[in-house]
Amino acid sequence: MPVTIRVNGTANSLVHKMSNGVSTATIPDVCKTPTPGGPVPIPYPNIAQSITLSNGTTTVKGDKVMAANKGSKLALSNGDQAGTIGGVKSNVFMKEATWILYSFDVKMDGKNAARFTDKMFHNSENAANLAGILQSVVTDLGLDQEEVDLANKLCEEFCKDLEKGHSKGPKGGWSSDPSKPSGNWSYQLESRLQNAQSSAARAIKKLGGLITERFTRSYGLLIPDVVLMTTNAAGQSVVKRCFDFKFPGDRWRKTQKLRQQKLAGGRKPVKINAKNCQC
Repeated sequence: MPVTIRVNGTANSLVHKMSNGVSTATIPDVCKTPTPGGPVPIPYPNIAQSITLSNGTTTVKGDKVMAANKGSKLALSNGDQAGTIGGVKSNVFMKEATWILYSFDVKMDGKNAARFTDKMFHNSENAANLAGILQSVVTDLGLDQEEVDLANKLCEEFCKDLEKGHSKGPKGGWSSDPSKPSGNWSYQLESRLQNAQSSAARAIKKLGGLITERFTRSYGLLIPDVVLMTTNAAGQSVVKRCFDFKFPGDRWRKTQKLRQQKLAGGRKPVKINAKNCQC
């Protein structure tokens, strides 16, 4: 289910029971594991999902379902099943994930709301996730997991850019104040994404994507904002999916969408805009 509620800014979506959130421990879940020579501490991955949310809100709902707040938990985790003697600290395995941080000023049912960016303990405080929950920002676009991961990173950057004071000018057009981005915002955002420090740039490199790749050939001059690459059966590097930033006032130009779809072997391009990203 799409999350429609923002907490403390664009990027901080509320976690609720149907938000499709996945929390993965970034600090391993070290559990005592039985071996012929006796118990051995072994680090395991540990994953918890928002669908197991319990002890959440009862009167105030998020998107009509139970929402996460202080004192709630993701009741079940997995990945450490082999560590049956239990965590080195918690002495249990496959147990709950609980929040370390919350919103400081937004409350639901009188308790601080939990956001997907907040850090969590895993397996009854035997491990921890310091990166926050992964929740889909882009929804209902027919993407596979690799494409969703990239789209979420791009949406995060897009929404940050949109939130940084871009405002309408006196005649209803977008501001050309020199202190703010002007002209083609997409180009400016792409420039920032190419910075090695950008989380989106790192994600794109990890996923094998190329930023602002130029294609001519039979497509005419075509410069998608971001393309995700893959390898076909013949071992050739080809475009898997095109992504295009569309800030307010911008739209698909004539044949632009069709050409990007053709470039990606018939797969429709993804529009990264305020609606799809739920900014």
